[in-house]
Amino acid sequence: MNFKQVSALLCVSTVLSMNVIASKALAQEQPSIQFGKAIGAGGCTVGDQLPGSDGRTLSIFLDNMVAKNGKRQRCILRVNTTIPSGFHVQDVQILYQGSTEVPQGKTSLSRSYIFNGGAFGQPTATPTTSEFTSTNPLFQAQDNLTVASASCGGEGQLGMNMVAQSSSGTSIVIDSVDLNAGDVKLHIDIAPC
Repeated sequence: MNFKQVSALLCVSTVLSMNVIASKALAQEQPSIQFGKAIGAGGCTVGDQLPGSDGRTLSIFLDNMVAKNGKRQRCILRVNTTIPSGFHVQDVQILYQGSTEVPQGKTSLSRSYIFNGGAFGQPTATPTTSEFTSTNPLFQAQDNLTVASASCGGEGQLGMNMVAQSSSGTSIVIDSVDLNAGDVKLHIDIAPC
């Protein structure tokens, strides 16, 4: 092998090595968020919770989140979290699933949010209400929250405040006991600081 062939081989080898290293860096996943036990109060209880395989998603299954015949039901959810060091919260998506029975009138699901602890910062979401005027065996309502994070990693608590309201002869359920209805799915995007 002459000098030119060796140089060409070294260049190709270097480029391939750089591509492999870059591919490995891109393939590395973001660190996982540690979720504490979700706590429900004010009229609902947490039946179960299931963390997602991506390390940033949590499904919370609710019991007793039902409003019927002109009644209302409150649910206050709190989830303690630990954001990995070197990362901050960027966006939070929360998906609500449930069912409605509305032969006449309407039902609604209102929600608002509060974040405690510097790891979450402040959400820029106004309270939201979804109204339902017809029977729906499976509804979905998603909130997308933008977060102004105050710190880089650490502990925080996400608070979700819900109110389900029914009118006479109607019902709304957010409840995992019924497989067609019922969970709150929480997904948190994080980014390096």
